[in-house]
Amino acid sequence: MNDSPQPKRRWMPILLAVSLALNLLIVGMAVGTVLRVKGNDHAKAPPGFGSALYRALPKDDRKALRGDLSDRHRKGSSSRSRDFATLNEALRADPFDPVAVQTLLSRQAQSMADLQVALQEQWLDRVTSMTSDERLIYADRLEEVVRRGPHGRKKKD
Repeated sequence: MNDSPQPKRRWMPILLAVSLALNLLIVGMAVGTVLRVKGNDHAKAPPGFGSALYRALPKDDRKALRGDLSDRHRKGSSSRSRDFATLNEALRADPFDPVAVQTLLSRQAQSMADLQVALQEQWLDRVTSMTSDERLIYADRLEEVVRRGPHGRKKKD
């Protein structure tokens, strides 16, 4: 029997706390958006450009794009874990180095921009491969998505 205790992983609770904080931030923003949008003119705004392009695609194309996004998310998990560890170290450093944190934030922003470019290229490839009739049908669906607005409901005029 081995009496030596397992070494504690100090980074795990920190990573979980940061993850929980980010999740709560996102949920809070979503709830705040819903509460703010109800009963005011924000509901008349068109949906986001990328989400409208996506929602108007045929189901099989949406499924393929989701699969690619999921693969990219999974492949980037190790670098995100390293970035969280780096952020944790930077937040605990004394003196605090905002340049190091800004570098990390810039790297994360570039990663998101790269993902968006890749998804746009895939979308354009799919639209380019459509026949003229398929593109007309897609344009009609896109028009309907925009007409329904950001929440998928018909707009009140």
